[in-house]
Amino acid sequence: MAVRLIESFMNEVERDPDGVVVVDADGKSWSRVEVLSEAARLAALLEREIDPNGAIMIHGRSGGGFWSALLAGFAAGRSVLPVGAEGTDAERRVLAEAHGVHAVIETTEDDRWTSPPDGIASFVVERTGDRRVRPLPTKGAACRLLLRSSGTTNRPGVARRSAKAIDRVASVLVERLGLDSSDVVHVALPMQHAYGMEHGVLAPIMCGARVRWTSGLDPMRGADAISDDTTVLPTVPAFLEGLARTPTVGGALRLVYTAGSPLPPSTSSRFAESCGLEPGDLYGMTEVGTIAFGSGGRLTPVDGVEVRVATNDQGVRESGRGELLVKSDAMFDGYVVDAGGDVDPGRRVDGFLRTGDLGEVDEAGGLRITGRAKVQFDVGGLKVNPEEIESLLGEHPDVIDIAVAPLRLTETVTRVRALVVIRDGVDPRDAIESLKSRSHDALAAHQRPRSIETVPALPRTATGKLRRGLLDSI
Repeated sequence: MAVRLIESFMNEVERDPDGVVVVDADGKSWSRVEVLSEAARLAALLEREIDPNGAIMIHGRSGGGFWSALLAGFAAGRSVLPVGAEGTDAERRVLAEAHGVHAVIETTEDDRWTSPPDGIASFVVERTGDRRVRPLPTKGAACRLLLRSSGTTNRPGVARRSAKAIDRVASVLVERLGLDSSDVVHVALPMQHAYGMEHGVLAPIMCGARVRWTSGLDPMRGADAISDDTTVLPTVPAFLEGLARTPTVGGALRLVYTAGSPLPPSTSSRFAESCGLEPGDLYGMTEVGTIAFGSGGRLTPVDGVEVRVATNDQGVRESGRGELLVKSDAMFDGYVVDAGGDVDPGRRVDGFLRTGDLGEVDEAGGLRITGRAKVQFDVGGLKVNPEEIESLLGEHPDVIDIAVAPLRLTETVTRVRALVVIRDGVDPRDAIESLKSRSHDALAAHQRPRSIETVPALPRTATGKLRRGLLDSI
C-alpha cells in the first residue's frame, strides 16, 4: 500500500525539513516541508469538501506543485488521475466523466482549466511558504493511481494501479538503480506519464532524492540542459544522442539510462566513448512499471518480475523468441472503462500479461527486445519488423534518428520506406547511398528500403516514443 511511500517522505521531512526536494523548470525550489505543508492543506480540503468515492484529477505542469497534489490525493485515499496542461478541454471533459472526477487540483494558476463541468470542484496549489510540519491523512492504503496508457498493448485507455503496486514500483526502482537521498535526478519527462511518474516522483519520494525538472527534452541542447550537480539522468535515446556529441556532461553524473524505446548500440557506444559512462537500458510498461534493466542490449528482470515467451498456440514457454509475457507483483489491476464498472485485466495468458513486444529470452532469464508485434508488415508475403531494420541502419555514423514504415505502391504491393535524420554537415546524397549499400550487404531482399529519405525530425512523444501513425504524412 502507498503507506510506505508516504511514510518514507515523512521520514525525510523529519530528517531534513528544509532540504530542497524539487526544483521547478522556472528555477524555483520546494523544500520537503513546503511540499508536505501544501499536501496537507489540499488533503484537508479533499476530505472536507469532496465525496470519498470521487476521483481527483491533477491538472497542469510537473514540478513541486505536482508532488504536493499527488501526495494529497494518495494520503486522502483517492483515485488520482494526472493530466498534463497540453490536453484540450474536450479531452479533459471525457476523462472527468469516464472516471468519476469530483475535483481538479491545478498545479499552477497559469494553466488552470477555466471551464470544468458543473459539479467539479477546483483547487489550486499555493506556494505559501508555510514551513509547519503538518500531518497527512492516513488513508493511503485505499488510494489508486490512474495512468493513461499509450495503447502499445492494443488496449489504449487508463491503467489502474493499486496502493500496493505504487509502493512496489517505487521500491523496486530505488533498489535496482541504487538511488538514495544524496542523488540529484534530472527529469525532463512529464510527470503525468508512467516514465516521468516513476522516475521523477515515486522513486525520488521513496528514497529522498532531489529532482530538477525541465520542461521538455531538447536533443539539440545536449549537456547544456544538465546541471553540474546532477547524479542520475533518466532520458530517451534521442536525447542521449545529443549528449554523445558533448565531451563532458558534469563530473557528478553517475547513472544515465534510457527508456521508451530500445537504446541503439551505436548511440550507447558513442555516449560511452564521449562521456566515459556506459548508459543503461530500461524496459517497462505503464501496466507493470519497470520490467528489466541492463546494458549492451541484454536486460535482466527486476525483483518480483517474471518474463516468458508466448507460443503459437497461446501457451507459455520459459525461453526462446516471440511475444514477451510478463508477470509482476506490481501488476496493474486492469484498464478502467468507466468509474462504476469493472476493470478489464487486459490480454493475459496463464496469469502473464501479453506485452505486444517481440523479444528473446535466454535460458538464464536474460532478455533482448527486438520489436513490436503490431508494427510488423508484409512485403511479398514475408514479415518485416521495422525495428530490426531501424536498429541496423541506425548504427550508421551519419544517422541521428531513423524510422521505417511500409511504402504502399498499390493496393497489393508494399515495400520498405526509411526516413532518416542525419548529422549536420553531411551530404544527404552521400548518406543515402551509404545506407543503400549497408542495406544491400546486411538485409534480406524484402527488408531493404525501396525509398530512403532525409527529414529534419521524426514525430515522437514527450517520452521519446516514435509516433508511427504520423509517418505516412511526412
